[in-house]
Amino acid sequence: MSDHLLQRARLLRDHHRYDEAIAAIHQYLAADPDSFSAHYELAVARLLEGSNKTKALEDIDRAVSLLPDHPGAHAMRSTILHALDRDKDALAAADEARRLDPEMAFAWFCRGNALLSLRELVGAEEAARKALELDSDLMDASNLLATVLRLQKRFGEAEVEIDRHLERDPENAWTFATAGWTALNRGQRDKAEQLFREALRLDPLLEHARLGLREAYKARSTFYRLYLKWVFFLQRHSEKNQWLIIIGIFVAFRFGRALLAAIHPLAAVPLVIAYMLFAFGGWLASGLGHFLLLKDPLARLSLNRNEKLDGLLVGGLFFAGLLLLVLGVTVLPEGLAFLGGAMVAASVPGSLVCDNPSVKGRIVFGLTTLTILGCGAVICFHGFRKAAEEPLLNDTTGPLFTLGMMALAVTTWIGGIPSLRQEKPR
Repeated sequence: MSDHLLQRARLLRDHHRYDEAIAAIHQYLAADPDSFSAHYELAVARLLEGSNKTKALEDIDRAVSLLPDHPGAHAMRSTILHALDRDKDALAAADEARRLDPEMAFAWFCRGNALLSLRELVGAEEAARKALELDSDLMDASNLLATVLRLQKRFGEAEVEIDRHLERDPENAWTFATAGWTALNRGQRDKAEQLFREALRLDPLLEHARLGLREAYKARSTFYRLYLKWVFFLQRHSEKNQWLIIIGIFVAFRFGRALLAAIHPLAAVPLVIAYMLFAFGGWLASGLGHFLLLKDPLARLSLNRNEKLDGLLVGGLFFAGLLLLVLGVTVLPEGLAFLGGAMVAASVPGSLVCDNPSVKGRIVFGLTTLTILGCGAVICFHGFRKAAEEPLLNDTTGPLFTLGMMALAVTTWIGGIPSLRQEKPR
């Protein structure tokens, strides 16, 4: 059979006309259903199109079954598994590709990419360097090495690798974006903005650069710069070690609070405030950052629709609630303080609503947000109706206050569940 359909499909794919490319490959498969090349090309097209990575995995599995000793098929399978966040399986597929062809640079890159996602930075660096040793022009391996070096805070080496690649390919948008993330990690916000803008000039659709520019804009805030330092710190550790760090901080807080409280009842207050900022700051930082960007006509262009809604919801709840809380404690009826406190608390689950790719997560955290707001509104309404000598929290409103606090606590417990934070693979 003539290969003109596959050649046409590759051409369409290179021009980002994925639906037409997939249709051409299906036409080819109708005549030759056992074609390894067609199933391989179909997997690549589906992966790049992005809407059905699970089908891409099925296609590459079919290709592997037709030609199980083809290292390129196993390497592509690793790439697709990595896109599905199945990093351990991606590592196994990359190792199989290396076993079949130890000199295949792309297989080494796939291994390094999987190890990076598993936060095994030393192994990822070794794999990236091996890939570049085999093919010094492999752009993906060069960017991978620069990223790994950045996460290890070896910024000078990362910049050397970036400069080396830009000398060979000065129009590479991804490399400019990688350089931008390195500059942002070093605290060079202005330089990072310039690099991200250059990346977007070369490729206006590069999400890696858009997200970087958004983070650079948000880093104009001192609070957000501190949050970024914390994020970059955690990125250098495996998921297991990240949990150990967080648990260690919690244990240290409990011990420190008990020790300071034994000295003086008020001595532990600064520590409690600092811990509350740590506990909830991570949930609110992104949404508050989006809210601040909405005030800047240029910076708001870096936000997509969901991020703008996230800023309005989280920022609106937090700042309006904080204002009501202060006024309710000082000059206005105390019921407004409870409503304000509920709005501030609701901004935590609210931060997981608008910009959450998981439909299930948006429903769960949306209902949690409404629950907390409802509890605060009922308590506030009761405050206006009660007699002057009647306490605000009674047998009716007391359980509502407890329910609102429990809803906030549950958010922090379930907020890390992957199925509530990540889009379901398609």
